[in-house]
Amino acid sequence: MNNERKAADMLKWMAWTVGIIGALLMAFSVSDFRSSNFPLMVSIGFLIAGMNIFILSTVFRLMTLKHQEV
Repeated sequence: MNNERKAADMLKWMAWTVGIIGALLMAFSVSDFRSSNFPLMVSIGFLIAGMNIFILSTVFRLMTLKHQEV
């Protein structure tokens, strides 16, 4: 396994971790749904960040595959 694939796998695990943290935070703070609820806003941020990290890991993996073909 090369270093590029290890990096993509690490990003994937980070994305899952951040997403799970966001889901847990949201489960405990969603009852008070308003913009001044700081834990809810942080949980939404974690969920968005997790999705973005997962997309970046996929793009990184595809870029390394394209690089290996050339």
